[in-house]
Amino acid sequence: MKALLCLGHGSVRLKDIPVPALGRGEALVAPEVCGLCGSDLLKLVPGGHSKPGPLGHEVAGRIAALGPGVRGFKLGGRVVVAHHVPCRGCHYCRRGSISMCRGFKQTNLDPGGFAEFVRVSARHVRHTMLPIPAGLGFAEASLCEPIACCLRDLRRLQPRAGDTVVVVGLGFIGLIMARLLMRVGAVPVGLELDPSRLRLARRLGVRRVFPGWGPAAARAVQSLSEGRGADTVLFTAGPPSLAGECFSWLRDGGTVNLFASFPLNDHFARLDLNQVYHRELTVLTGYSAEPCDLREALRLLSRGEIDPKPFVRWRYPLSRFDEALRLFRSRKILKAVFLPQAGARR
Repeated sequence: MKALLCLGHGSVRLKDIPVPALGRGEALVAPEVCGLCGSDLLKLVPGGHSKPGPLGHEVAGRIAALGPGVRGFKLGGRVVVAHHVPCRGCHYCRRGSISMCRGFKQTNLDPGGFAEFVRVSARHVRHTMLPIPAGLGFAEASLCEPIACCLRDLRRLQPRAGDTVVVVGLGFIGLIMARLLMRVGAVPVGLELDPSRLRLARRLGVRRVFPGWGPAAARAVQSLSEGRGADTVLFTAGPPSLAGECFSWLRDGGTVNLFASFPLNDHFARLDLNQVYHRELTVLTGYSAEPCDLREALRLLSRGEIDPKPFVRWRYPLSRFDEALRLFRSRKILKAVFLPQAGARR
């Protein structure tokens, strides 16, 4: 089969490898669509998160084979599959830190979602392989995992109706976060440099968007919050130096929500600890998703509460990965989704 493999040091290659063999309780899924995540990009930056490993985890496809003992699924069934799954019994799981579970971080799809077939472990089959609801296409369903990550982050953040939330970066994640914030009655204020993304945000109902993070945005935040400052700054994109500046935009008692990863060679920011202490500021993060978030994300997509169409326009076969990566990095496209079965050899 064909599979796109991360070889380390920023290198990726489309290779012929054997179809994975199945064990008891496992499944073989043929991905119809796999989205490109920002964490995939970091694996492809020389000097960054560039160790060899699985690539691609936003998977929607069909069940191609089932190992002994699998119940509740059938051949040809349409499913989404997430790449990490908790053990549910360790110290971290018992205390609600699911994504810090050692087993969670070690689990993955074999050999990753950018492949004609992926082996889904028995634990994945039990907890993170979910049927795609009728009427929801593969491309739309592939957004389940990243939306689930957003849902878990917001569960940790607990925004309230009327909160002023500055969303830094209106890429895919920032736009989804803004939409989810509006669902709970919070007021997102989007900051973005790209004019096309500002226009898309307005079309999606985000009324308060500003080009960059200059005086106009600062005045808007002060006006919306009666001079207090933002309740939350939700940081989804930008340099580490900007993440450090976010604290000055907050009201007393506010929260900076870091919802982004940074390259290993550029991940430090200056922080005024006196400001954090005396103003009782909070730093909150949210890494990955739990099985319950995956189910909620599918529900939102199937009910039309999140419109996936603006995010699945750009589709590529695996053979055009380099082209799609170049377009994504240059901000010519909002999100790249790949079609592993396009041109696949049988």
